[in-house]
Amino acid sequence: MKNLAIALLAVLLFTRCSKDKTVPFHPTNPDGFESGSFEEANIDKNRITGLEKEVLGGKYNIHSILILRHDKLIYEHYFAGEDAVFPNPVGRVEHTRDSLHDCRSVTKSIVSTCVGIAIGQGKIKSINDNIFDYFPAYKKYATGAKAGLTIKDLLTMSAGLEWNEHTSYTDPANGERQMLAQSDVVDFVLSRTAVTTPGTVFNYSGGCTQLLAQLVQKVTGIPINLFAAKNLFTPLGIQKFNWSVREDGTVWAPSGLRLRPIDMLKIGQLYMHGGIWNNQQILSADWVNQAMKWRINTNDIPEGYGYQFWCAKPLITGRVMDVTLADGNGGQIICMAPSLDLEVVLTAGNYNEDGDTSYDVLLKYIFAAVQK
Repeated sequence: MKNLAIALLAVLLFTRCSKDKTVPFHPTNPDGFESGSFEEANIDKNRITGLEKEVLGGKYNIHSILILRHDKLIYEHYFAGEDAVFPNPVGRVEHTRDSLHDCRSVTKSIVSTCVGIAIGQGKIKSINDNIFDYFPAYKKYATGAKAGLTIKDLLTMSAGLEWNEHTSYTDPANGERQMLAQSDVVDFVLSRTAVTTPGTVFNYSGGCTQLLAQLVQKVTGIPINLFAAKNLFTPLGIQKFNWSVREDGTVWAPSGLRLRPIDMLKIGQLYMHGGIWNNQQILSADWVNQAMKWRINTNDIPEGYGYQFWCAKPLITGRVMDVTLADGNGGQIICMAPSLDLEVVLTAGNYNEDGDTSYDVLLKYIFAAVQK
């Protein structure tokens, strides 16, 4: 699932589920979290320091590892490594807490979060609403099975529309590459041929995410980057971010967001605490609970998908645990395990590579270090 985010040609570039937890979260300061020890967190220090040595020795091109347990930052470390600024390689970068990092498809989970906020504000009535009700100018495409397309179908990537994102992003047949070249992204997505009944079959599609972003813009009157800045980033104390915008003003929703890893950790904490941050309900507890649930099986069984979040059931502390992940190409992960009160953020530079180094590291070292 980690290789499903964008990696488009430079010539085309514009200039896993959870229980509800509603305990208020109060960080010690906007940029940091209260520090904790491996011992009080019941995490095997030797496994984590062993991982650190492997990264420093060049085995893994990982750029940051952050481990939070019981609301305390147990481990935060940044590493130098080969990196890219979507989509261009930029060579070896010395990463620090203040460094922005490509989120790639973690961006999709941020878009979903914005949809949840818009619903909480009453801008969107329900995820069960028909998408064509919000885009009446495109009702000519509301035919056959596609006529029943809902916001929920977009959130779960089960829109039933013809879309090929299983081929290389350098392939002209790739759906997201095709969408990038379109002046009207809404028209491009909604005009796709219906191949399955909406809500029944998972098919990874950046088009679903882009349409969700356009929906937020439609109902709020501002692009999703500005909506996120005002309603999500500012309340979380996230002051520094970049989000790719096309020359025509279209904010690129399937990818394109750059955040600091410590701010990615804040996104996870918002979900871990039922949408509360600093005693402010930024996101409804109901949305958090629904978004993180396994909604549909994916092409990568035994993984599932929620509302633009991946769901998995790895073995932790000798038990199968539900975890939810915001996940991006190259090894960008926000991993939440509410039943263990554990959150992990990883960033890396393994873009477009086969396999899934960050998730493998998560399983082999970090989950294995959790003792109870």
